[in-house]
Amino acid sequence: MSKPLYLLVLGRGFTEAWHQLTKEEQDDLWSKVEEVDKRAGAKWLIVCNSRWVDEGLYDWAVLEYPDMDAYQRKVEELEKLNWWRYFSAKTILGTRMGE
Repeated sequence: MSKPLYLLVLGRGFTEAWHQLTKEEQDDLWSKVEEVDKRAGAKWLIVCNSRWVDEGLYDWAVLEYPDMDAYQRKVEELEKLNWWRYFSAKTILGTRMGE
């Protein structure tokens, strides 16, 4: 039986490449990223602003994925979009303890 996975995203923020895009290009890319999450079955459990207490982090979030395959497909799709050129983050993947 597959287990849900949890992804902690420590967002450093958008890169200079993101800021070079027009507003329309940013909106288009972000909508594609949202579609990737939707296809992967991602659930955004919480998103928190942390810039006010840590200048190195813009925000952090916890997402839930139905299983490893869904997560891996999502990463493959984000690679095709070259997403990490536009957003910098540290991520930690895990499963719920006791399961």
